[in-house]
Amino acid sequence: MFIFNQYRMKALSEASRIYYKKHALVMAVLLLICGACCLIYPFMSGLYLSYIIGMMFMICGFYTLYSLVVFRQQHWKSKFVSVIFALAWLLLGYSFVANPMVGMNSLSIIFCCLFIIGGVSRIVSGFTMRGRSGAIWNIFIGIFDLLIAAIWLGMNLEQSYLFTTVFIGLEMIFSAGSFISLRKKLALAQPKRLAVKDSK
Repeated sequence: MFIFNQYRMKALSEASRIYYKKHALVMAVLLLICGACCLIYPFMSGLYLSYIIGMMFMICGFYTLYSLVVFRQQHWKSKFVSVIFALAWLLLGYSFVANPMVGMNSLSIIFCCLFIIGGVSRIVSGFTMRGRSGAIWNIFIGIFDLLIAAIWLGMNLEQSYLFTTVFIGLEMIFSAGSFISLRKKLALAQPKRLAVKDSK
């Protein structure tokens, strides 16, 4: 994740600026390709996404168990909590790998919950700051988030699977746009080199 503002960009050295510009371009290209694949081939992309997410969960579970072996001086309560989380990661990862459609459906439920939380918080924020600029937009976006969550929850298993894949694809494309914008801002923040004329 890149978190920059105008002052941080100007404070970057030339080597750091080139480094971040290259990585921003690589991330933008990868996100565009992956996002386009999710939109063009939603079913197959959903399978691969489910496999990748499942493997990541399983890696987290195995790493948690590995940490228990390495750091043996932890309190028994910490060990117990770590074992619970490790088993949860492993079971969740296995469910994504064994049944991708159910895994993506679980992911869609998580997204719906996030939309509901975000929508309610935006509406509350809009009513709290009513009379100020942006309050109406907060309420409108909050209602829109709740409508998306309601439509999402009303879908069947296959529709929810495809909608989740398309949603992730669109999110990747918008993220690619943010990386392209970051690359342009890094280029604009580059200090102009003054040409030194030969006085001879």
